[in-house]
Formats: sequence, structure tokens, C-alpha cells
Amino acid sequence: MRLALFGATGRAGGAVLRHAEASGYRVHALARSAGRLDGASPSVAVAVGDVRDLAAAERVVEGADAVISAIGGTGPVNPAVLEHGTACIIAAMNRHGLRRLIVVQGFHLPFPGDRRNVGRPAMAALLRAWNRHLSADTYRMADVLAGSELDWTLIRMPRLKPGPPGDNYRVGRLALGPWSTVTTGQVAHFTLSCLEAGDFVCDAPMIADGGHAGRKETALAEGGVTHGNPAHGTPHQ
Repeated sequence: MRLALFGATGRAGGAVLRHAEASGYRVHALARSAGRLDGASPSVAVAVGDVRDLAAAERVVEGADAVISAIGGTGPVNPAVLEHGTACIIAAMNRHGLRRLIVVQGFHLPFPGDRRNVGRPAMAALLRAWNRHLSADTYRMADVLAGSELDWTLIRMPRLKPGPPGDNYRVGRLALGPWSTVTTGQVAHFTLSCLEAGDFVCDAPMIADGGHAGRKETALAEGGVTHGNPAHGTPHQ
């Protein structure tokens, strides 16, 4: 499978890139400079550019079978990287007839069917205090994604920590908070699993570390799921 990847130099995107390489994918990644992806295998092609440039986005998605975005970089100087970058990715996909898009973002984003708990709004408040530009940008990005006609999935994750790929994680509508974590490898594993299985289309599953209880047991205990349960809706309420 040919995969277009945006955000490959970040922690989540870098883990997806490494897992995709190891799994035999052919990857076309976008980076602001070619040197940021030095050491990638011959199966990875690197395009230099900005995700907010439609021409650059088109160069990456052309010939791909699916697209994964883990872009970031929102701040005072660039307050709309996620919104404009995602809009460019969607426009490029529409021009080239692609439908499958997986976006990796934070669990602070609300979505219909979420469990009521203090953790998600607490995390949203912390994010606003830490980087109000990023907070606002994520909500606008989610609206752009949900407003598209693509087969999208929004993977919502808690605080990232290093770790190799593995399936010991929970997915679904989870009761997460600022204390929750997930490894980069778990996010990469779940991202490619969603792609391969076609799960969670037009849905926004959360992911978190499964701990010692294991993925299935902990997911069931917290109301999560371990396979696709598509539900159309908008993530921004």
C-alpha cells in the first residue's frame, strides 16, 4: 500500500513512519526540510514543503492509497496550521480521488457519545492555558475534517510517551484525563490497524495505554471497544 504521511517529523507521526516502514508500506512524507528525515529507508520518499501549500500537499498525495496526518506546529506566529493544513490535505485528496484519511490529535476534542467525566474538559482547559492558539486550532481543524465527504477517522490520544509498537491499549469512548498516557508505538499500531481494517470511518475513537490488564479487558471495563463502531457526526459540539 502507498501511504501519504504528513507530520512525519513529530513524535506520533515519526512513530507511524517507522511502523509503516517496518510493515512494508511505501511512504511519501512531507517535511519542511529533507534533512529532518535523514535515515529513512528507501521505501520512504520525502517531499519538501509546507502542508498549507496546496501544491506541496498534492505532490505527496498523488499516487497514494490513503493519507495519515499527524501535523502540529501551531503557535502565535502560525495560529492556524492544523486548520489550513488539514483543509489543504482534504483539497489535495479530492483532486486526486482519494477517500481514506486518518488524523491523529488530542482527546480534549469532544465528540457525540463521549462518556461524561471531568478528565476531558480538564485537559481542554490545561491546553488552552498552555497554548490557546493550538487549542483553538484543533477545534477548527476538527470542524474542517467533519465537514469533508472523506472516509475520515480522528484518533484522539492522551499524553504521549516513548514506546515500541504493540496492541496492549484501549480504544473507544474512554474516561481519560490529564493523568492518562499512551505510547508512540501504540498510536502507530492503532493508526495502521484502522487503515488496514477500515475501522472507525467518520468516527473519533480515543486510545490509551491498556496497562497490565490488556487491551480487550480494560476496554470493556471502561466502556471502550476493540474494533470499528462507525458513527457519523461532528466532533465539535
